[in-house]
Amino acid sequence: MRLTRGSGMQAGLKAALLCLLAVFSLFATSFAQGRLGLVGTDNDDVMRLVQIKDLMAGQGWFDLTQTRLGPDGGTLMHWSRLVDLPIVLLAHFFDLFLPSDTALVWAYSVWPPLCMLGVLAGVYTGAVRMAGRQAALFCLLLAAILMLGHYRFLPGAIDHHNMQLALMALAIGLLADPRRKAGRMAWAGLATAMSVAIGGEVYVFAGVICAFVALDWALTGQAVRGGAVGFGAGLVAGLEASFFATIAPADYTVVACDALSSVSLLAGMAGGLGLAAAALLVSGRGMLARFVALALVGCAAGTVLLLTGPQCLSNPLSELSPQVKHLWLDQVDEARPVLAPSSAFFQDVPFRLGIMVVALIVCGWRIWRGVHVRAHLLFLALIGAALALTFYQSRFYAFGHVFAILPLGLWIADLYRNGRADGEGSVAYLGALAISLPIVWGVPGLLLTQQNKGDISGGARAENTACLGDELYTQLNALPQGRILASADFGPILLLNTRDSVLYGNYHRNAAGIQQAITLILSHPGESEALLNAAGIDYVIACPSDPETRFMTQQDSDGLMARLNRAEVPPYLQAVPLPEPRSGAATLYTVHSNWTDNSVDDDIS
Repeated sequence: MRLTRGSGMQAGLKAALLCLLAVFSLFATSFAQGRLGLVGTDNDDVMRLVQIKDLMAGQGWFDLTQTRLGPDGGTLMHWSRLVDLPIVLLAHFFDLFLPSDTALVWAYSVWPPLCMLGVLAGVYTGAVRMAGRQAALFCLLLAAILMLGHYRFLPGAIDHHNMQLALMALAIGLLADPRRKAGRMAWAGLATAMSVAIGGEVYVFAGVICAFVALDWALTGQAVRGGAVGFGAGLVAGLEASFFATIAPADYTVVACDALSSVSLLAGMAGGLGLAAAALLVSGRGMLARFVALALVGCAAGTVLLLTGPQCLSNPLSELSPQVKHLWLDQVDEARPVLAPSSAFFQDVPFRLGIMVVALIVCGWRIWRGVHVRAHLLFLALIGAALALTFYQSRFYAFGHVFAILPLGLWIADLYRNGRADGEGSVAYLGALAISLPIVWGVPGLLLTQQNKGDISGGARAENTACLGDELYTQLNALPQGRILASADFGPILLLNTRDSVLYGNYHRNAAGIQQAITLILSHPGESEALLNAAGIDYVIACPSDPETRFMTQQDSDGLMARLNRAEVPPYLQAVPLPEPRSGAATLYTVHSNWTDNSVDDDIS
C-alpha cells in the first residue's frame, strides 16, 4: 500500500521519535543502575578505555602493544583502532567546553547509544524497502525493545561488538532492498568490510553475506549487474581503506589470522574485484556461464588465502596449551558453548536461543509462502550461522538477535495489518511480539535461578567488585611501580586504576602471560618464590571470594593462591595494610625478591 506524502512524513516523524525514546531509555536504564558516567562492567570495556587513554597520552596510532600486560615486552593486542577513533573524536569535541576527564566520560557514555542508532537505521532501511514505513515502525519498535535488553548499547559499554552489530545491521538492511541498487549495495559492501576490519568474530557472517550476493547475481544475471558490481567495489574499498588506515607500513606483509592483515585484505580483494569483474563481463550470458565465472572467483580467493595465510584455515585458539585451554579458555563465559553448565543455565539458554529459533521458523514459513523470498533466504542463512556459532561460543547470540529483528518485525507488522483488514480486532500480533522478545524466553528460567542461588559460580561480577576498591588502587599508586599477579578478571581494572603492569588478562594473545600466571597460581611450596622472582612479580593480589581463585583452589589445594586464601603466608610475601579496609576485600602482598633463609620452610607463616 502506497503512503501519501503526509502519511509518509508522519511515519518518518514517529520513527525519529521512537529512536530518540530508545536512546533516552538507554541513559535512563544506566542512571537507574547507578552506572551512568562509568565505563562498562565488562573487562573488554575497561581494556578498551585503557587502550584509548594510552592513545590519547601519546602512544602511536599503529602501535597496539599493551606494554603493561603480560611478561616483558607487553602484549600486542588484536583490536582495531577503528573503534578507538570515534570515541577519541567525541572526547576532543566535548573537550571544547568540558574538562578533559569529563569529556572522555561523555565520549564513552554517548558512543554505545549512537551504535544502537546504527542498528535502528539498518533495520528501518531494510523494512522500508521491503514493506513500507508503517511496517518499518514495527521493526523499529521490536529492535528498540530488544536492544534495551542488551548490555552492549548501554552508556559505557565500549567494547567493539556494538559497532560490529551496527555495521552488520546496516549491511543487512541495505542488502534487503529487492531492487539491489548499485549505490546501496556498495554501502552494504563497505559496511561488511568495516565489520571484518574491526574483528574476526564476523568472518563467518561476512562470508555468508558475500556468498549470498554472489549466488544472487549468478541466479539472476543482468537485472542485478549493477548491485553485484557495487557490492564488490564497496567491499574492496572498505578493506583497503581500513587496512591502510590502521596497519603500519612495516606490517603490510605480516599475517594475522585474528585481525585485519595482508591475508584478509588480499583474499577479500580477490573476491570483491572478481565478483565485480564477473558481473561486468558475463551478466548477460547464461546461468551456466555465470556460475563458471563465480567458481573461478572462488578459486582465486581461495588460492590467495592458501598462498598468503594457510595457517588461518585453523582456529588460532588451537595453539593454546591443553592446560591453558582447560584452566583459562574453558572458564571464560563468552567463549563457552551456550549449553555449557552454569548457575543461570535455564535463564540464559532460552534468552539466547529462543528468538533465533522463532525467526528461523518464520523465515522458513515466509519462504514457503513466497513472501520476500530473497531477503528471507538471507535472514535464514545468517540466523542459522549465528545459531550454529552460539552452540560453539555463546557470545555469538547477540548477532543472531540482530539478524532476527527484520524477519520477526515484518511478521508482526503483517499480523497487525491482516487483523485490521479482517475487522476482527485481532491481537495475534501481540502474541507474536511477545515470543519475539528474548526477555520473555528468559523469565521462567530467571524465576528458577532466583530459587537456586546457592551455586557459587554465579555473581562473579559482583564478587569481583567487592574484591577491588579505591583503597587498593590508592595503596598501589603509593608504592613503587611494579608487576602484579592477580586473577585475569582483575587485569584490565588494575591497568585502568594504577600505574602498574599485570601478568595476565583474558586475551588469547597474552598466552605466555596466561601460562606463566597459571603456573604461579598453582605452584607448590618450595617453588613459588623462585617462580615469582623469575616472572618479575612485585605484588600479589588474593581475594578468597573471587570465582577464578575458588576454581583454581579446587584444581590444587596446595597452590599458592589456595594457601594464601587459608592465610598460609610464606615469608617472602608481606601483606600491605590498606586504608579503610572492607570486608571481603582483596589482600595485597609485596614480594621480597631473592628472600632466602634455609632454616625456614618455604610456606611457614
